[in-house]
Amino acid sequence: MKKGFLFLIVLIVIGLAGCDEHKPTEAKDFNNNLKDFNKSLHHVDKTMDLMDQMDAEMKKVEDLKKSGTITVEEADRRLDLIRNKYAQKLVQSTGVKKGERLPEWAKRIGLYAPENMTLNLNKSQITSVNDKVTGYNSINFVYEGSYGVAMKQAALIAKSAGIPIGKDYQEALDLARELNTEPVKGAVYMNFEIGKEDAQQYHIAITVDETGTLTITATDVSQFTKQLEESTNQ
Repeated sequence: MKKGFLFLIVLIVIGLAGCDEHKPTEAKDFNNNLKDFNKSLHHVDKTMDLMDQMDAEMKKVEDLKKSGTITVEEADRRLDLIRNKYAQKLVQSTGVKKGERLPEWAKRIGLYAPENMTLNLNKSQITSVNDKVTGYNSINFVYEGSYGVAMKQAALIAKSAGIPIGKDYQEALDLARELNTEPVKGAVYMNFEIGKEDAQQYHIAITVDETGTLTITATDVSQFTKQLEESTNQ
């Protein structure tokens, strides 16, 4: 659960990659960038604190269940209450909401839910430009299914959205062929390179891991950059 919210950090990095570059040799620019980045991480720290609190409460319930103090049914009931309580706190703190369906803006850029796969509601999140806390559109949707289906669906979605194979992933594929070694498991499609400036409005990544988990991540970079600038100027 906690790992799911780490996508906020990834979104920050993705957003910063789309900002104007500064000469790394200038100490003043470097220090300013560092300060801005530290400010932008503040809401991530708040999120992680809440996640730690939730984990602690859930562990107490699990311990009671293991000791036989409470029944399995009672433990499940208490765990659900804890999850719901902290879900509300997380929304209020970060503006991150549980992702239940792809928003219209994501569909307009060619993204869609994969067929014959199940959306993991506990790991999928969404932010909105209309939310005063986040102030930008982003999604991180996680789908689970068989490896073969995930690979096929990722390729189709990437084609629909015009997302190429990731540079590093392509190099790994080429190296495996060259050395005649076991093929690389999974897939990575990206329309950006972290650390490189580009003119893309949306930074999109579609990935598949060796377990058959397909993840679609997209961020409106222009909205994110504007929100970051406003938050760091406060």
